[in-house]
Amino acid sequence: MKEITLISGDGKRFTISAKYASISAMIKTSLLDQDTKEITLKLTGLTLSKIVKYMENRKGVDMEEMKWPIKHKDMKDNVGKGNEWCAEFIDEEAKNRKNFYDMLLATVRLDIKGLQNLGVGKIASLLKFCDASDLDRVLDPAISDGKLLPLRPSIIEDRKKDEAERLKKREERKKAREAKEAEEKKGKK
Repeated sequence: MKEITLISGDGKRFTISAKYASISAMIKTSLLDQDTKEITLKLTGLTLSKIVKYMENRKGVDMEEMKWPIKHKDMKDNVGKGNEWCAEFIDEEAKNRKNFYDMLLATVRLDIKGLQNLGVGKIASLLKFCDASDLDRVLDPAISDGKLLPLRPSIIEDRKKDEAERLKKREERKKAREAKEAEEKKGKK
């Protein structure tokens, strides 16, 4: 079985079966050149290690797309039988939001549809089952252990400013409407 070496932008090297790496349409295209033995990617070693872990587990067969809409908070229920490892993998990776987002962006660059779908499904499951007031916290890239952080003061201030602006515009519309109605009454007299 032919092996190739994937090299990250920071110089980390990962040797993997060419068949397994072909989950990525971009890598598969690169492998059309029979002489290809190494592929350098503009990814960090950490991100590439996660992608390689997925490739090795899937053994050259990308995960099928999940059923939409997402109906469960637990990813095992969303991915279906036979994909339990994928659910555990994405749940674990999503605990560190910044690294998770980096991996998700890499799936777009590398064109790995199954992993991309899995990552988007994880985000959907996080958002679907949270309060609207927690959206900023759920997606916060500062999360490193899966636990929500308190709202940052800057977010609280932004929300206060947005609310004050909404109230101001509402009051302006009300005054304009009242002035227009008063003008129409004057015109009828």
